Amino acid sequence: MKVPGLRRNAGFTIIELLIAVGLFLILANKVTVVMNAAARFTEDESATVVLEDQAHRVLDRIAAAVMGTNGETLVPDAEAPAHSSQLLFQVLLGIEEGEAVWSDPEQIALSESLRKVLWRQNPDTPEETRVVWSNLVRPYLEGEVPNGVDDNGNNLVDENGLTFVIDRNRVTIQISLTQQQSDGRTLIRTLATTATCRNIVTQGGP
Repeated sequence: MKVPGLRRNAGFTIIELLIAVGLFLILANKVTVVMNAAARFTEDESATVVLEDQAHRVLDRIAAAVMGTNGETLVPDAEAPAHSSQLLFQVLLGIEEGEAVWSDPEQIALSESLRKVLWRQNPDTPEETRVVWSNLVRPYLEGEVPNGVDDNGNNLVDENGLTFVIDRNRVTIQISLTQQQSDGRTLIRTLATTATCRNIVTQGGP
């Protein structure tokens, strides 16, 4: 004998289906958030490596050039807290008949757009040669804005994204590189190094 009301229809009710769909959407949203975060992290890590690698290469090139100079050939020759976004110098090639032989004038500087590091030989002459060492330079060092104030607390004011500070025969080089991500975020990497002019020429030889 069948008892009325005890039989239950097979399958899910509409309410159960709605609950299941809601749980699925919540789970799918969480998975999407996690995947997007992982993608952003991977992109950030990759871009950071690129920025740091380029910054290191530019600093190494500049430091190598500085080490081949004599401090007396550096222009500008003003010491800290003065700073400059360009450095003019000559590299010692050797000694001939007791006299120092120097290279043609070389310059490392920011471009007029403040976005590129340029190496130039015989600058501002018909024989000028130039090479771009980086096109990711930030117009001003990280944390600095052009307002006449030391915003980033390094005892310098309004320094550009490539900055030289001279202390006798030592040159401190600071650089900030920046790159915009696909989602509009901006990465900035700032590095610094100090190089010493090693070719101190005295009478009769180096």
